[in-house]
Amino acid sequence: MDQTADIVIIGSGIGGASLAYSLADSGRRIVILERGEHLRDTPEARDDKAIFLKGFYRSSEEWVGTDGEAFLPGNYYYVGGNSKFF
Repeated sequence: MDQTADIVIIGSGIGGASLAYSLADSGRRIVILERGEHLRDTPEARDDKAIFLKGFYRSSEEWVGTDGEAFLPGNYYYVGGNSKFF
């Protein structure tokens, strides 16, 4: 696949989507790279307890804090970023 872009935006969250929108009329070829999938319309997608208490959509990716301890950062990797859950 051979394509070129003038601007590449990493992530389709609030920042990336706002930037893409503001550049849309510029005439430039814009590509948004997203690591996540589209959020499916399920009962859990509208259930704050499933999302925030049960971690239904939370990634199992672990980060390491400055203290050397691993933790789950609470990131959600879906098109639209964490903003899909607020």
